[in-house]
Amino acid sequence: MSKGGQVAADAVRDMLVGLADALQDAQGTLTEAARTSDAGHGYEIPYLDFAFEVEFTEETEADKPTRLRLLPKARRDVDDAGRETRISSSISGRLATVPAHGGRPETLLDLGLSALEGRAKRQRLDIQVSSMAGERLGGVPVSLQVDVEMTERLLGYRPSPQQRLSLLSSQRLTTREDGSTHLAVDIAPLRGKQVVVQVESRGAIGRVLLPGELS
Repeated sequence: MSKGGQVAADAVRDMLVGLADALQDAQGTLTEAARTSDAGHGYEIPYLDFAFEVEFTEETEADKPTRLRLLPKARRDVDDAGRETRISSSISGRLATVPAHGGRPETLLDLGLSALEGRAKRQRLDIQVSSMAGERLGGVPVSLQVDVEMTERLLGYRPSPQQRLSLLSSQRLTTREDGSTHLAVDIAPLRGKQVVVQVESRGAIGRVLLPGELS
């Protein structure tokens, strides 16, 4: 894409992003009004049609590089030392709301932690993935990572890079047909300290606090 074309594309993108932000703010205001009003009725904005009348102008002046600008549709004079080319355009479309999670029921995570029998320095992290409709979700990817920020906020220290790398033997699992999966975690590298692990699947996020080394 040419430099001028990139300028035009960026300008249009900024206009659409600004419009989407304004629509989101308006929906937030309606939602908040429903929570605070006596009637308790809420309203949703299903879509917003828009149309922009815009004008791209390419200006060339002596001893200066060519400039491409996005301007309102209005005439203005150009002196004899420069040349100006204007391109008028109409941009229209519709911003539509999309149900969360693509319309699927919300995903739920059930996390459990237990000691592996005979292995004092290893814990078993059990993960169950299901939906609000009660369906157990098999074949679903699950990602895990040490939540450094939450660990620091709750416990007052940051796990070292070595601890983060050695703690989880795998950072990506897949659920079985019954929606469950598990991971054996070696807690010896924690050297008696605790750490928060974040589990994520299909937009649902859960956290579990791993204990320090057990005697």
